Amino acid sequence: MRIAIIGSNGFIGSNLFNYFYKKKNIKIKKMPSYSKNMNWINSVCKKISLFSPNIIINCSASQNLLDSKKAIKSLIDSNIYAQCCFLSEAKKNKNFIGYITFGSKWEYDQEGEYSPNSFYAVTKFSMDFFLKYFSNSNLAAVSLKIFDTYGENDRRKKIYNLLLNSYKKKKLLKLTPGKQELDYVNIKDLCEAVNLTCKYIISKRIIGFKKYTISSKKPITIKKFIKILKKELKNKLNVKLGAIKYRNNESMKSLKKIFNIPGWKPKVNFVSETKKIFDKY
Repeated sequence: MRIAIIGSNGFIGSNLFNYFYKKKNIKIKKMPSYSKNMNWINSVCKKISLFSPNIIINCSASQNLLDSKKAIKSLIDSNIYAQCCFLSEAKKNKNFIGYITFGSKWEYDQEGEYSPNSFYAVTKFSMDFFLKYFSNSNLAAVSLKIFDTYGENDRRKKIYNLLLNSYKKKKLLKLTPGKQELDYVNIKDLCEAVNLTCKYIISKRIIGFKKYTISSKKPITIKKFIKILKKELKNKLNVKLGAIKYRNNESMKSLKKIFNIPGWKPKVNFVSETKKIFDKY
């Protein structure tokens, strides 16, 4: 089985590469992460042509949350145009059977209805229609709607990592009142979910276009998360809630309508794993 990972330099992509690299009977290929240089698309397409993967896992995307002209162009280029080019190129190989990409919780409201909170979320949702177009009885295309992921060596500017950096450096972190709900899944569990998706594609259990959530089913508010941290950690966590305002498009409630991959559920305990990550330093 030949698997290509586009965006193998990022947090999710690098973890998936390391996960599949250890498995027998799998040949894994790194492909570059998103670049504003349009040669990136041509470069990835060339690598797809040369490697001839059976399955492509695309972890690469622009995550710009603005809606300026520049942001709109980069979001459409990376989240729609590039993926259509990758699929078009991959389909030239008769042994290509599956494409996996990642959507976002920001595409939906609390009840699971389409209600994007940013242009980024619009492009993620829109790509589902193109995935449905490219997929058929011989090609599975899957969009995994990820919520909040965490793990070691994560350098993304997420609330989890802001808290970790504040704890490590013993610096005050100013936050909103903290009523936003987060739904954390460890990167190890995400890798297991992707692996199971690959198995379903290979066994033809997944045919055509499908979408699934990657949810812990145990959302937690930032405020409660901080309360747990203060209780569990060895050293003091210096955080001031209510010091800044919520963003205009802040996502407050976690999605209630969950449609996780059949047969998958997270195994890593959020509190114990977080304590290990924070108190490692």
